[in-house]
Amino acid sequence: MSSEKIMVVEDEWIVADQLCMSLKELGYTVCSTASTGYEAIMKVESDRPDLILMDIVLKGRMDGIEAAGRINSQFNIPVLYLTAHTNQKYIERAKQTNPFGYLVKPYNQKELYATIEMALHKHRADKEIVNSEMILYKHRVDKETKDHLDRLTRCYTGTIKTFSGAIELRGPYAAGHHQRVAEFAHAIAKEMGLPDFSVEGLWLSAQVYDISLVNMPMEIVRDSGKLTGVNLTMYRTYPQSSYDILKEVYFPWPVANIALQHRECWDGSGFPRGIKGEDILIEARILAIADALEDLTSHRAFRNAFPLKPALDEISTHRGSQYDPDVVDACLRLFNDEERL
Repeated sequence: MSSEKIMVVEDEWIVADQLCMSLKELGYTVCSTASTGYEAIMKVESDRPDLILMDIVLKGRMDGIEAAGRINSQFNIPVLYLTAHTNQKYIERAKQTNPFGYLVKPYNQKELYATIEMALHKHRADKEIVNSEMILYKHRVDKETKDHLDRLTRCYTGTIKTFSGAIELRGPYAAGHHQRVAEFAHAIAKEMGLPDFSVEGLWLSAQVYDISLVNMPMEIVRDSGKLTGVNLTMYRTYPQSSYDILKEVYFPWPVANIALQHRECWDGSGFPRGIKGEDILIEARILAIADALEDLTSHRAFRNAFPLKPALDEISTHRGSQYDPDVVDACLRLFNDEERL
């Protein structure tokens, strides 16, 4: 059973009761409920929850966004917004309060659990990072500090794995998708002679590069290989959305920018920004091929998996257009050398 305490702020009592029941079924403790922004602020101080599920639209003079802003200014407690609205003005206001995520109504148990766990782990990681920076500021690097940095690295890894699992719960992937992408990316990067530090950052990036797919409609995520029109336009926002999430977490590697750039193309025809060539981070260029290779060799809803050789041939056809020629060559060397398979 989870020990985390959650506050529910929802002005529709039927919705609040259903949500509290779902939380209890998932093993969380509902420490309190509130139906207005003022009530939420008063109860936060006394109950000190680990997480707040905050409805954006509340009755009364204070909505959920204003309440969350006041809570952020006084308490270090993560807030997840609940909303049935996608009004851009609401979203822009909500972003100013630095929420830990959004749940768009209606949502299911799986989405609820995945989003809560991501928020809780991100909050723990943020606190660990702040603590480590304070230690580094006050003390020289000695054995105790090195041990602390080791724990911080394990915290990064654990948090990343949690994010990865949450994405796979929600996404179209088979279990272990991100681990396979990470292994492909790691092998290609080592083949190209990237420094160990960069390889480690690439491995972590491969676990969360598509984190924003958690909040994208399932039908778009499931059919991403054959989208058109508005649905394709919406799908192409996910690298930017992933960047917006990851930039809020301190990493010693450019994880957010790797996620942002992994769908850019060598010839400039990619998205979301249309940059090209060496303006794209080398880690993002490697991740693009690792992701493509894993995708091609996995079964999808709209096609069967490719055997390895045809998958490599498909990647080769886009050498110099979609993909960096040097990265394609490294990938082919890696998988065509029979002694290393």
